[in-house]
Amino acid sequence: MSREMFIRLRLNQTDGIKMKPSRTLPYVLFFASLLLNACVTSQSGKISLESQKPKYEEFVKSGEALPIESVITIDGEKVDLANPEKKKLVVLFATWCSDSNRALKALNQSAILNDDSIELVAIAREEKEEVVKAWRDKNGIKVPLAADPDRSIYKKFAAAGIPRLITVAKDGKIIKMNLAEGENQLKLIQW
Repeated sequence: MSREMFIRLRLNQTDGIKMKPSRTLPYVLFFASLLLNACVTSQSGKISLESQKPKYEEFVKSGEALPIESVITIDGEKVDLANPEKKKLVVLFATWCSDSNRALKALNQSAILNDDSIELVAIAREEKEEVVKAWRDKNGIKVPLAADPDRSIYKKFAAAGIPRLITVAKDGKIIKMNLAEGENQLKLIQW
């Protein structure tokens, strides 16, 4: 449709055919949707992946090996992330982050917490053990927690953005890393 014809429809001037204003709106919406579709379609006609780019720079991808093999929790216990007998869920979070709090509280109440086939650990980015322990005790968190005070673990995964839910297969390959902002975060977990 030409720009002139679009303007005529909008102005209700259709070469002698009078259209009621209430019938004009669907046409305008239809052509506007065509215009919007053109914004996400490349010249080859395929949908653009531009909208699927991560919000922040990420350093790991699905199918790659998890860049850490183990972590020591704030209680001094080793979490073996190389265990070929279990799937893994690694959560990168911060105690001060509302999205992180929501995700950890949801995990705390989920079946994942008691699933023996899953190795679970949540790693607090740029936080000291004392702070993480106090936060855990205040919130009644039972998820195994570790501290990453110098960001040495986090920087292997991404440049920014928390919480992150990272699912890992038994073979140690990353299934999916999700930036889990917002509501219903556990729905992002994919095995």
